Amino acid sequence: MKFLALIFLTAALILEASLTTIPFVFLCLLCLTVLLRENWLFAFAFFFGILLDLVSFKTLGTSSAFFVIFLFLVLLYQRKFEIATNTFVFFASFLGSLGLLFLLGYNNSIILQSLISSFIGLLLFWVLGKFVKVGTDSSMSV
Repeated sequence: MKFLALIFLTAALILEASLTTIPFVFLCLLCLTVLLRENWLFAFAFFFGILLDLVSFKTLGTSSAFFVIFLFLVLLYQRKFEIATNTFVFFASFLGSLGLLFLLGYNNSIILQSLISSFIGLLLFWVLGKFVKVGTDSSMSV
């Protein structure tokens, strides 16, 4: 599973660094976190955030700090909300993309980019859901 996550995140890093400002790395991390609910994703978030900052010439650590904090908040609220749903992924990817684009200083049509990234996040959630078994919470089993 880690190898599959590494492949998806590497492809997202290449896409985001070379083609567009839509936060593909964030969307992959969000979908993987919602589906897997594993702690090793925090290390991936930190590492790919640093790599993204390096290749896009941004302030080092900004993306990685945002990724780690946002994923922590998603996992923190997994008991209050059902996070493995299309609705949660849509709104979390919209709010996360909006926050990340604002934090990185993008000014041009960040609302539109956030909406587009929400739909891309839903598509990615559906695709990754085909490869990944949804993480289960051990306290909820009978």
